[in-house]
Amino acid sequence: MVQIVDLERLANGWLAPASRPQSERHLREQVAEDPLRTMRGLCWLMAMGVVAIHLRTGWAPAAVVHDLTFPGIWRGAEAPESERVWENLAERVRLGVLAALTDDPDSAARFHECLRHPPGITPILLDYALRMLADLHQRMIDHGIDPREMAGTLALYTVDPQDRATACFRPLT
Repeated sequence: MVQIVDLERLANGWLAPASRPQSERHLREQVAEDPLRTMRGLCWLMAMGVVAIHLRTGWAPAAVVHDLTFPGIWRGAEAPESERVWENLAERVRLGVLAALTDDPDSAARFHECLRHPPGITPILLDYALRMLADLHQRMIDHGIDPREMAGTLALYTVDPQDRATACFRPLT
């Protein structure tokens, strides 16, 4: 949970223009050091936001994940190949969020492969995850949910179990 809270702090820093360069540098360092753990943590944060939207709206978590997009001007009939590439990258991040939601071993293994192939893809996926997280934060705000300090608040009210429990949201999916 300590790493999740730290990632939340860095992600929130990335969302603020004044602190974006410093937060991005720290996130890139973490991705370079431990890509799987960093990306799984960011996807877990996104899954927590998905659950918050589910609880506020009643929308199925899998549907909220499916609607996560990479915002930008790249979509459109004039650039179908670009759209296909960008959508493939966004789908990799969505897979990580679903793996965090469900703790499904197959999804987790496929997400792990998405981080390894092709080599060097993880920094690109970090950019996608951060932009998708920004989109998710805006959706939360639109639904009256304050996305700041959610993991920090959760950490205050939970105790790490003695045995290794799954860190997922499976009952909601």
